[in-house]
Amino acid sequence: MRKKIFLSMALLTVSVGLTAQGEAKSIEEILKEKGVITVEEYQEAVTQKPDVAYVPGKGFTAATADGKYKLHIGGYAQLLYKYTDVDSNAADDKSDFNIRRFKLQIAGNVVSKDFGYKFQGDMKNGFTTEDAFINYKFAAPLTVQVGQFKPAQARQELTSAAKQLFPERSLANDTFNLGRDLGVQAAGSFAGKIVEYRLGLFNGNGPNTANPDDRHMVTGRLDLNPLGAYAMDEAGWTSDKPLLNIGGSFAWNKIGGGDVGSGFSKDNDVMDVALNLDDAATAAAFTANYGSDLTWLLWTANVNAAWMGATLAGEYYALNADPSLGSDWDADGYYVQAGYQVIPQTLELAARYSAVESTDTQASAKFDKAETQFGVNYYFAKHAAKVQADYTLVSDDWNADKDDNIVRLQAQFYY
Repeated sequence: MRKKIFLSMALLTVSVGLTAQGEAKSIEEILKEKGVITVEEYQEAVTQKPDVAYVPGKGFTAATADGKYKLHIGGYAQLLYKYTDVDSNAADDKSDFNIRRFKLQIAGNVVSKDFGYKFQGDMKNGFTTEDAFINYKFAAPLTVQVGQFKPAQARQELTSAAKQLFPERSLANDTFNLGRDLGVQAAGSFAGKIVEYRLGLFNGNGPNTANPDDRHMVTGRLDLNPLGAYAMDEAGWTSDKPLLNIGGSFAWNKIGGGDVGSGFSKDNDVMDVALNLDDAATAAAFTANYGSDLTWLLWTANVNAAWMGATLAGEYYALNADPSLGSDWDADGYYVQAGYQVIPQTLELAARYSAVESTDTQASAKFDKAETQFGVNYYFAKHAAKVQADYTLVSDDWNADKDDNIVRLQAQFYY
């Protein structure tokens, strides 16, 4: 008993022993050699000793030897400079420094390797909770996740902002993404991630927002990776074999006057940007414009490929809005982008074209816009430390004096 008490106290110290050759020894080895503990006690101590380390890209990591308890604490920051050459003579050009993102991430598992959790918040302007969920992996084909996170949607939106080919996602994605929401999702994979799926039920009103009625948003996504698992990463890292992803998603929701002002404008750009429902500031205004409810359906389809430092991606978005009052209308958009690492793991060049258009007869929800972008990325340690720059030419056929030119420079680091 005394030996075990002494061992417990000793394991809390940070002392180490040195051999005659100068090689470091663990405290457990020293105690075993001095006869303080037996070989059996040594094996037990080594098995139960927590593993604590700093892992680049994940931050501080602590885990028990059996892996049943694990904790990651870290995050990343993006510091942005943006210059806008404004087309309109009535407005001044803009030069702006900004903390684009400053994330805090806490993730891991408890009790079992299959019982996971994640918390993520953005500290750029006060503190905003983004992800907060738990999940349980029954097997590779099924993981159930509950809480707040990104529903199944376009691949570019599901790819982390820290792993984009450009400083920001495309115009099409920023018009038709769902952002984060509260709900439940079933997800999984088959045949070594050759087939992946997600299917979920959500409030449909954006993050940190309660549902004001009994309507919910339904989402689903299917990914096929015929050449092997394809990570959610847009950079063109060198690979010894070609990789291909073909995927698609859908989202369906029916909203009413009670949903207006509920918080969807925080993140759900389908309702905030594509449908422009923020203009309907009250339930009465919504009812006057659209009737008792408005049903919308979004489809996306994408192709992503990468090989030998080259990366190619394209994604299409199609939205239909059907109000109970008045006629329905459609909107769509797409982007095509490519990148190539002229110096592997270090220097990457990129180009992208994206466009969005709406057939709505109401001026409040009408848009016809395109962006052409050219970018360059310099990686110090992949996404853990990099600098990105791009130049954007805006073409807006619906709004006059909106053909701006934009230059961005962004530094990113994980901590």
